[in-house]
Amino acid sequence: MPTLKKQTVRPDESARLPTSGHEASVQALEGAPHGILIASTEQEATALYANERLEDLFATKVPMEPGALLAASTSFFDRNGEPLAFPDSPLGIALGRRRAARAELQYRPEGGPVLWLDISATPLVCEMSELPLAVAYVHDVSQQRRAAGELDEVNRRLAEQLDDITWVHSLTERLTDHGRVDSTLNQVLVEGARMLQADMGVARLRNEEESSMETRALYGVSPEAQEVHQAAMALGPAHFVVDDAEEAGGTLIVEDVQTDPSCSAELRELGRAAGFRSVYALALSTVSGRRLGVLAWAWRRPGRPTARQRQLVGTYCRFAGQMVENNLLYERERRIAGTLQDSMMAQELPSIPGLQVAACSLPGARGMQAGGDWYDVMALPGGKAALALGDVMGKGLRAATAMGQLRTALRSYALLAGEDPVAVLTNLNALSQDMALTELATVLYMTVDPERRSAVVASAGHCPPLLLDGSGARFLHAGHGVPLGVVDAWDAEPDCFELEPGALLVLYTDGLVERRGEELGVGLERLRAAASAAPSDVDGLCGHLVKECLDEGENTDDVAILAVRVR
Repeated sequence: MPTLKKQTVRPDESARLPTSGHEASVQALEGAPHGILIASTEQEATALYANERLEDLFATKVPMEPGALLAASTSFFDRNGEPLAFPDSPLGIALGRRRAARAELQYRPEGGPVLWLDISATPLVCEMSELPLAVAYVHDVSQQRRAAGELDEVNRRLAEQLDDITWVHSLTERLTDHGRVDSTLNQVLVEGARMLQADMGVARLRNEEESSMETRALYGVSPEAQEVHQAAMALGPAHFVVDDAEEAGGTLIVEDVQTDPSCSAELRELGRAAGFRSVYALALSTVSGRRLGVLAWAWRRPGRPTARQRQLVGTYCRFAGQMVENNLLYERERRIAGTLQDSMMAQELPSIPGLQVAACSLPGARGMQAGGDWYDVMALPGGKAALALGDVMGKGLRAATAMGQLRTALRSYALLAGEDPVAVLTNLNALSQDMALTELATVLYMTVDPERRSAVVASAGHCPPLLLDGSGARFLHAGHGVPLGVVDAWDAEPDCFELEPGALLVLYTDGLVERRGEELGVGLERLRAAASAAPSDVDGLCGHLVKECLDEGENTDDVAILAVRVR
């Protein structure tokens, strides 16, 4: 590409204005801080004068031969980097079209640095020249351009980081919607695959009891893919290639499992079965740095994630580690509380002549913590029966512990004053206050005499029992007092009522009748209708009520049901 070339200028060819009376003007042009070029239209473009600043700028003499500017102009490009014809340049416009023009151009000499030039040109009137003239003023703006480019790059990176932070924040907020470990890990794999544009993923967690790693979630791999699972099993239950991420400083990149010397034959076989070639894995850790497991994503082609992708996923997974740790703690607490809750339930209901008794308990479909719902049936002297059902406020181990203490205490008080429901609940409230077992608990206690077909009930803020007999289905609202733990001296008036042969009593906790955004009366009416249409066999009653009163997957609270039919 032709450029401005150095040349020797003879004294009689000096690049100066061809006048003899303009010495002051020439000195002013030479002292200008920017380059100045005067040209005529001779052979389209011929330089008549160039000051030293212009020649210093180009690091060469400006050619003065007729038409030489055209050849030199091939080194100029517009601001978009496209070639610029001389007639479309500011000087070409000023010469040919006789109007002022300005543009920012790139000067790209062969083998030299690129210059950014701000050039403005104006037609020049000179009585001593028969040809049209023009003058061009050339400013070197390369430094400003570089600074602006660097600033643009900084702003671009800041905007990119802000977008990344906003994106990751929105993703981490979604993780709070998942209360279970496997659900959280599935979400992490999905979002991580989006960030990395990965084809599949796996989440593996430590099994502390067995000192091994176990797969808890998969993405992009069908659980029914037997060939894949057989290949994975060949790696051994205690080791997996992505587990090496823990030993590799927290991350591991395998650009091609088929050629990487660190990959075993078993892993290559797994890659062929699952259809992946490259792997990126990172350790899943808690805030304190304790390793929980490993997350890994894979691609069907050889490659590696970019630095930005790795940073995004790393930030996201640091928060995910906190969520998974919380989920694991909740799971552990739920197991303990659930075990305690199950142990406190009556494992086998007593056989009481004249009564058919059935019961069930159902944990909430959502939530990680066991609740405080419980029931109990006790045989009292004289062939009577004591029925108890309660709900401790709260969830988790504390609620389950309080529930166990209240149930045990109630059985003791039932042995002392079992036929007096008010006395039993009064003693239970005093114990709850003295030992600070719970801030709030609802309990219903009832004695049933099958021989006399009568019952006495008292309730500490609990849901009203449902009675079904020849008169229909109705709720018994009498005998109500405040919940336990609210007042120091608990009291209520007991309610006594007769039981017809075949009468059915249904005791339940609020989880059976309460739904979010719905009035309690609606749930009670739904229970009344379901119980009225229930089978006569009490053994099938509980399942029928659960089916009719709860939407599948919508019960967020625990449910306990106790049903008694008088023969």
